[in-house]
Amino acid sequence: MDSLESIRANIDRVDETLVQLIEQRAELVQLLISVKAKQGLTARIPEREEAILDALHQRHGKHFSKEELESIYRPIFDACVRLQLE
Repeated sequence: MDSLESIRANIDRVDETLVQLIEQRAELVQLLISVKAKQGLTARIPEREEAILDALHQRHGKHFSKEELESIYRPIFDACVRLQLE
């Protein structure tokens, strides 16, 4: 049986990985900026954000509702748009 400390250590590792992946996403957004500029696209594309949320919920909606996933992803989307506008 796993101990409380062991489970928490695993959660901490997952949290660390999550932040690393969010940072990796931000780096990809930095690459996206010039491509969007060349194509005349705006920083925020609501249809794309909605499609991302729909796809994530369809594939991984076991523990979280679409609304809960949106509450997690909305700040990430907002931060990535901010990066594009800087």
